[in-house]
Amino acid sequence: MKTACILSVAALLAGGSAVAKTDDIVELKTPRTTVRASVDAQGIQGPDLRLRMTNDALSGEAFQRPVDLKLSDQRIQGTVGKEPVDLSVRERPDVVEMSGNFAGQPSSLTLSPDELTGSVGPCGYNLIIERDRKHYAGTRACGDRREDDVRVSIPKALGQDSASARMAALSLVLSHP
Repeated sequence: MKTACILSVAALLAGGSAVAKTDDIVELKTPRTTVRASVDAQGIQGPDLRLRMTNDALSGEAFQRPVDLKLSDQRIQGTVGKEPVDLSVRERPDVVEMSGNFAGQPSSLTLSPDELTGSVGPCGYNLIIERDRKHYAGTRACGDRREDDVRVSIPKALGQDSASARMAALSLVLSHP
């Protein structure tokens, strides 16, 4: 009986460690949709995102489109679906800027500890960090549709060793209309 109890507790503890902490979740939440995925050293996994991430590549599938991106310190190149991606990435203290074309559309995005602004694919964002410092909140526009009460959570684990990996993964999430 004692052994069964110890095994049950061990099984619960093992199962609990396999569950992603909320600090390891990337999330885009709008009044119309929610995109949510767990982030770990191997990549990003969720209902809409199945991506493998290394310091020099991001590949897999996002929103039923194949993703094949090559990453360097200052560049993101490749394809999303059949559309080209060619972005330059500039990192300064506490700020990462990205500009160029994402999935065939002009894109320019700035990420800082205080705000997330710009456009990626068909969507433009104007978000500021909330007091809890755990998510950005504000508005977005995708085409002619404007949405208020938009929230984006970006875990530290998302491309923590590479600004290009972080911006590539974030672009895939934010470009979803």
